[in-house]
Amino acid sequence: MDQSRIAGVGAVAGGMFVRKSSGLVRTVTTLDTLLYCILQIAIPYVMFNFAVYGLYPGASMELATIIAIVGSVGLGITYALFSSVYPRSGGEYVFLSRTAHPFIGFVVSFVVTFWQMYYTGVNGAFAATIGIAPLFTILGWQTENASLIGVGQFFDSPWGWFLVGAVVIAFFTAQLYVGMRTYFKYQKWVLSLALLGYLIFILTLVLGTVGVFDFKTNLEAISGQGAYQNLIDTASSQGLVLTPRISISSTMAFVIWPAFSFLFAVLSVAFSGEIKNVKRGQLYGIVGANLIAGTLLLLVSYFGRMAIGDAFVKAASFLGAIDPLPYPWLTLLASVLGGNVLLTLIINLAMVLLLVYTIASAFIYATRGAFAWAIDGMAPSKLAEVSERYHTPTYTILLAAVVGLASLALYSFTDYMRIISGIIPFGIAFMIVAFVGMLFPYIKREVYQASPAKIEIAGVPLMTITGFIATLITAFVVYLAFVDDTYAANSTFSMWMIVIVFAVAAIWYFVARWVRSRQGVDMNALYKEIPIE
Repeated sequence: MDQSRIAGVGAVAGGMFVRKSSGLVRTVTTLDTLLYCILQIAIPYVMFNFAVYGLYPGASMELATIIAIVGSVGLGITYALFSSVYPRSGGEYVFLSRTAHPFIGFVVSFVVTFWQMYYTGVNGAFAATIGIAPLFTILGWQTENASLIGVGQFFDSPWGWFLVGAVVIAFFTAQLYVGMRTYFKYQKWVLSLALLGYLIFILTLVLGTVGVFDFKTNLEAISGQGAYQNLIDTASSQGLVLTPRISISSTMAFVIWPAFSFLFAVLSVAFSGEIKNVKRGQLYGIVGANLIAGTLLLLVSYFGRMAIGDAFVKAASFLGAIDPLPYPWLTLLASVLGGNVLLTLIINLAMVLLLVYTIASAFIYATRGAFAWAIDGMAPSKLAEVSERYHTPTYTILLAAVVGLASLALYSFTDYMRIISGIIPFGIAFMIVAFVGMLFPYIKREVYQASPAKIEIAGVPLMTITGFIATLITAFVVYLAFVDDTYAANSTFSMWMIVIVFAVAAIWYFVARWVRSRQGVDMNALYKEIPIE
């Protein structure tokens, strides 16, 4: 029996396993984790909420956001407590393979890892189209400089998307290779500056609400007299109801938009094996990020509608553009509201920084998922190799970079990839973890009783309570993704991609198990142990 073929596993007498070190080190602090989780939430994507607001008549943006926060906090607590039981890098793969079944663990992890690699590339395009392009476009209009408008148009083109994304992926490939300590040092300072800019963005909206800035006046200075009301009238003439009654059904349907941001805070579990204090780091990091980001997005939602005008926001999203400005993005509207170049630079550069580091958050998860498979022998052993100097998984970083660049190229230069959404597979993965977490104290009673996750309210495990809440919310989000044509996650091509990825994961699992069994590896015994640290 050649068990040494499994990375980090050696054979000893009696068929037992000696677990060696993975090579990763615990350098990540609670603050690092919190900031990472805020990046996974992707607070710049609040712009999408505003961009579709008019398509959900009667929806309350703020109430939908609160519902999404409640579900994401429940999911976050469940994930955090799971990570305290299994404090290893690899995320869902580790939890589910040791508590439910190795097949479930691998398939869920494969799906999440694939889509995180996919979004490593796609987020690069988003950094260009909703970050850099609007910055140059509004600067061009404010300074009456046609060249800047042309630069904005370039960055909102396929080559602009690809070049921005490729440069950013190359940058983070190098940064992650030299170590998590280095990455998180820069993340801390960059995100601090970006959040300061985000607060100035909110302050601009507040000042617009109280009348210090006037959006209508500043817009008409760019677009011409009457432009504000003309846009509202145009949308109204095309069927937009400007003052509908508050609708619970529309509000519940709208939940999918903020949920697609908040649910992702849990993905810090990818590097649990590198956090100094796992239970505190994940609980404070995931839940804290949801509460902080939730507060920021609630402020943006309310003051954004008040400062710009609820009717105008609905009309702009309904029509999809603001002549002559090509975007309904809230950052562009806030730049018009502020009416000066300095505020435009601060608001939009903050968004660019946040968008760029959102790419890194997806990148990190992707590397740790594949690394965990290789540790268990479910992927080529090369993917488990760690740099002795930097303590980083060299080949998984390279793999994630290559797949990210491929998805970026496909997104930039083909039409099919632009209509793909990962919300359904992500939602299914989150739902499975929440459901298993709900049952964990009962199906793994001895492990639970001896674990840091043993927290109970009136005799009921906290994991069971939060897992139940999260299961309901994530199941509802998945349902919305299937039926909501506006969200467009249910296109035929997207559905086929989802099926294909799940099928590939299942086939990979059985082939890998067959290969290892041919090599004499007892995979059943391996899955009875916690992975190496």
